[in-house]
Amino acid sequence: MGQKQSSQTISIQVTPELKEKSAWLARQSCRSLSAYVRQLLRVQIRDYEAKNGPIHRDGGRP
Repeated sequence: MGQKQSSQTISIQVTPELKEKSAWLARQSCRSLSAYVRQLLRVQIRDYEAKNGPIHRDGGRP
């Protein structure tokens, strides 16, 4: 089947209010906060690539 992808950790700083509101939104979609943020990133990347073409893994564009 496909290649196994490893996970990497990123840390971000947010205000307590932003964290609380994000956690609330995550619960509404039955996700953990981490899973919710991953989903947000996937959607943003998908939308960007649909408009602008693929982003290569090195961050460059063709």
